[in-house]
Amino acid sequence: MAVTVTNLSKDLILTFERFNDQGEPVGETRRVRNFKTTALPEDLHEVALMIAALSEQNCEGISMQDVSEITAA
Repeated sequence: MAVTVTNLSKDLILTFERFNDQGEPVGETRRVRNFKTTALPEDLHEVALMIAALSEQNCEGISMQDVSEITAA
């Protein structure tokens, strides 16, 4: 059986550190979806930095995830 993979989009995942009511640090993850599959990692990183600059929280990590569809032919 042949299987094909179709790239649908890329997601940008930002991890922020915030503090709860007790003052303890808590991680928070935000996902920005539906970037073009041809988007370069450098471009996504630049967008992530812009989003992080607008946030009132410290950005602890930036990652990217490819979204694909797998179908049997």
